[in-house]
Order: sequence, then C-alpha cells, then structure tokens
Amino acid sequence: MKDPHVPSDTVSGQATVCPFPLQQILERRQAAGYLGVPARRLWLLERIGGGPRPVRHQDGVLRYRRDELDRYSATQFERAGLPAEFLARYRRQREQAGYDGLDRFLDMASRDEMLGLYARSGSRVAIIVGMVLIVLSHTPLSRMVFHALHWRFA
Repeated sequence: MKDPHVPSDTVSGQATVCPFPLQQILERRQAAGYLGVPARRLWLLERIGGGPRPVRHQDGVLRYRRDELDRYSATQFERAGLPAEFLARYRRQREQAGYDGLDRFLDMASRDEMLGLYARSGSRVAIIVGMVLIVLSHTPLSRMVFHALHWRFA
C-alpha cells in the first residue's frame, strides 16, 4: 500500500487529511439493474424492511451503495449454502456481461425473502385480529353485531 503524499510545506505536528475515494452510490433503478432484479421488487423490499440497506441522500431520495449491494448478494448466496468460490465466479460472469438482464438467482432469492417478510407480517396481523375478535366476542356489542348479520343473511 502506498503512503500518502505529504506536501513539503507542512509543519510537523499537523495532520494531513487524505480523501478516500467516493463510494459509488446508485439510484434504485441502477441498483436493481446492478443486482439483476426488477426495480419494483427493490422498492417493495424497501417498504417491508428487507433487501439491501438504502441510504438517504441529501435530496431525501433513497439510494444504494455499491458495496451494500455486493454484501446483499453475498448474503443471498450464503443463505442458499453456496460456496464463496461460486460467488466470485458468478460475479466475474455478471461483470463481463455488463450487469445486463435479469439475474435468475437473485430474482428468485429476493422473491423468497419478500414472501418470507410478507408471511411474517401477515401472521402478526392475523394474530392481532384474532385477539381482537376474542376480546370482542365476550361483549354485548359483538352479540348485537352477530345477531344483526345473522338476521340480514338468514
């Protein structure tokens, strides 16, 4: 690794600030193309708390760091039980292809993650609705509603 260039006119004891290269930040459509998934799926994953972690840019728009997208794809490969060598070879092939087109693996893996998150939140809603129905079933109001519905549809 190279040592940073220190200007000759610096006074000893002063710190030299060396800027890091800017991380590449992609918009949703670009990030979806990089991953090989539909942009709509990336938007849905944002909404339900899954997928790669976005960052809020200065203008308030959510964007994605390229290293976070790489981390997300590596996580999906780990979840599938695929070795790291396969991931490296897969990334090289995607890079040579210019990241164009739908990535079948990440499309399937992101769909699986999305369905799992929907199932988890749906089961929570079902439990809450069930608890509300149990509580309301012992009140006079629920008996009146039940009898009104029974009279209406009978």
